[in-house]
Amino acid sequence: MSVEWLWRLAGRQAGPRDGQGLNLEALDLPAMDGAAAPTPTSTRRDGVEATLALKVLSAHLANFRQVSFPLTLDFRSFSAEEAALAVDAAALALEADEGGWADATRRERARETLTRLGATPSHLAPLEHDTAAPVSIGALTDTARRLDKAAHAYAVSLLVIGQRSAVAQAYLTYLAARLGLTANVVGSLNRRFRA
Repeated sequence: MSVEWLWRLAGRQAGPRDGQGLNLEALDLPAMDGAAAPTPTSTRRDGVEATLALKVLSAHLANFRQVSFPLTLDFRSFSAEEAALAVDAAALALEADEGGWADATRRERARETLTRLGATPSHLAPLEHDTAAPVSIGALTDTARRLDKAAHAYAVSLLVIGQRSAVAQAYLTYLAARLGLTANVVGSLNRRFRA
């Protein structure tokens, strides 16, 4: 019975029978004009291309943000007042972090960091005495804004703090807000100067 049903179905279909060929000229086919037929793109290839494009774009944007705010910390290019601001920022960062100003080893590491940036012994004199209190954050931010060195003060603080404690993070966030730095500038400085 199933064979009869199949025979009836096949009998109704128009098309060539055994011994007959198709007349291709009679069929209405679209012209090819010598062009290669488009190859179907797979969804897997589209996904791979999209992922690669996203990675390239992300790398470009990360590099763009890194160089979008050029900043050089070099005491040799600072004026006397700018160098004093940088040292004050370092001293205040030491005071704000765990261990505080009284930690002699932390002060020594801060001196070494600032020396690598070109600070002279006369610049570093305020860091020598454990009784010297750092300036207030209000005075620091006022001077940094007046000298247009807010980002420099933040970068020096970032370098001096060194460890990533909760107290250090809170201080750096507070300092950035007081200095009026945007999130893009803070992100760029964190990527470049975070030890």
